[in-house]
Amino acid sequence: FVDGFSHVQSAWITRESAAAKNVVLVARALWHNREDVRIQVTVSANGPDGAAKKVTREFRAQAPAAGGGPEGWRRFQSVALHETAGLDRNNEPVECSITVRSEDCHDLGRELRVFAYEPTGGGLSAAPFQTFNAQSYPGRPTGTSNENYLQHPSMSLDVVFLASVPARGARVYIIAYDNPTAEILAPLSSDLRVTGPELGATVENESYRVQLDKKSGQIAAIELKGRHEKPVPPLTNSYSFAMHWNPDSFADNAQWGHTFAWNPPDHTYVTANGPILFRITNRGRMPDSTPQVQTSVTYSFYAGLPYVKCTTVTEARDPVNASAIRNGEIVLDSHLVTHFVWQEKTGKLKKIRTVHGPNWQDEWATRVDHDVPWIAMTNELDDYGIGTAIENSFAFNPVCGEATTHRPAFYLYYHHFWQIPLTYFTRGWVYPFSDYQRGPILPVKAGSTYVEKMAFVPFYMKDHGKRYQDMMDASTQVEYPLVQRWGR
Repeated sequence: FVDGFSHVQSAWITRESAAAKNVVLVARALWHNREDVRIQVTVSANGPDGAAKKVTREFRAQAPAAGGGPEGWRRFQSVALHETAGLDRNNEPVECSITVRSEDCHDLGRELRVFAYEPTGGGLSAAPFQTFNAQSYPGRPTGTSNENYLQHPSMSLDVVFLASVPARGARVYIIAYDNPTAEILAPLSSDLRVTGPELGATVENESYRVQLDKKSGQIAAIELKGRHEKPVPPLTNSYSFAMHWNPDSFADNAQWGHTFAWNPPDHTYVTANGPILFRITNRGRMPDSTPQVQTSVTYSFYAGLPYVKCTTVTEARDPVNASAIRNGEIVLDSHLVTHFVWQEKTGKLKKIRTVHGPNWQDEWATRVDHDVPWIAMTNELDDYGIGTAIENSFAFNPVCGEATTHRPAFYLYYHHFWQIPLTYFTRGWVYPFSDYQRGPILPVKAGSTYVEKMAFVPFYMKDHGKRYQDMMDASTQVEYPLVQRWGR
């Protein structure tokens, strides 16, 4: 800084002047408690006669007794996590990416550590973490002469760590690396367990047990844990045996396509499988009868969290004459639940019985805005429920700007015409199927894409007054994650 002005992107102090006032040099370094520090500064200049001159000075000092970095680590990146929704976060998973110059770290996967800074003066404490998606950039392409620093070789990792931040508070976390002597960490113990093959895995933590369908990879059933006096039956349905029914589509050939009918999906990827996070993505053409539609379903299971995150993407790769394009659907046998409950965007709670409406053609009890904070089906007699906490849902078209939509909403059904009555809710993005009893058809433009980020939340209900508190807390966590503010 020269006279208060930053010169951080260049090494010059003056250009034309013979002298500079109020020069402050600031260097970023990871120091350690009571460490003997040597700082060497070299300043060069051209004199009036054009001759170059160089002066080097060295300074020595001892670092303070507290507040330094972890012993053995020489580089770091820091992030301040802010809680803005008024909810204490205890061991909440936080995901981020780390990229470093290859010259600054020998083995990023082995050397990386995460530390929480203790605001009460307790120094640093190790935070549980998991890394995945390791990548490298080889550097400047062969045959080019560009010396720009952006072309340096690099290494990168995705990181998920468990953070604890008080309501309306903040906490600093440090991701440290560059320690050639760092040992391989012992396996982290957690409540997250994954067994069986990827397609059809059983995933559980202390709150739930989830069974993925071995053919489609969709969530087949969720079992609630933690209550022994009145156990809850598996939350599923006896028609498709897939609790998570869609995305789905219905075209002018009068045939449905549902992702629960994949057998198998075109592609299955497991991008993370560790003690904190298991993430699996299934994607491909909509099975059965809508080949114009491509879709993907991603599930993220975390240690300690009482819900499963889900992201779905549905894209019309070619024009499709549609009567329905939907997502966000949970389907249960009707005897498992008694009510629909949801929270309006105003914050007001609403509840209705899971019975069909006055129009027999539609079978739906009511419609709800597609972007409410959460919606659930509950058993008010046995005090449990399962809901969807909505992080985000949107439609777009990169070709023409706007995706084709028609009366987007959550439709709440009691479907009593089938051999086995089913109760469910589904988000319709294009849905003349319901409003006009399978018609009229609406052409959907190529490029129309429908995205949802949500979480499936099985929960027990509490006493009156805070009956749906667990569902509401999960919705707050999903909608308002910890805010990340990265340092230099």
